[in-house]
Amino acid sequence: MERIAESIQDRRMFFYVLVSLTLSGYDAMATMQHISRGVASEGNPLMDPLVHLNAVTFFAIKMLITALCLAVCYRYSHLKTARFGIQVATALYCILCVYHMLITVLI
Repeated sequence: MERIAESIQDRRMFFYVLVSLTLSGYDAMATMQHISRGVASEGNPLMDPLVHLNAVTFFAIKMLITALCLAVCYRYSHLKTARFGIQVATALYCILCVYHMLITVLI
């Protein structure tokens, strides 16, 4: 357990990474739900074919890409650009999740 605590160098950035991963999962699930209801479509043209191919594959690939990108940013979080990238990802996922919630409530 001590090794894990030692590897978390910047607790704030680590928290942002966890929030971003959680919101990414919600985004994936909400996207699949909205598509199945016919009220939205996948905005990322690279991920769109995966949504229609297989929901599990879509979710796994989306989470893998997100996790890898955030892990790289966290690894270099001593650099200002990497910290900014993590914060931007968190902010964008927050906005995107609010958008998903609005779709759910309004439609």
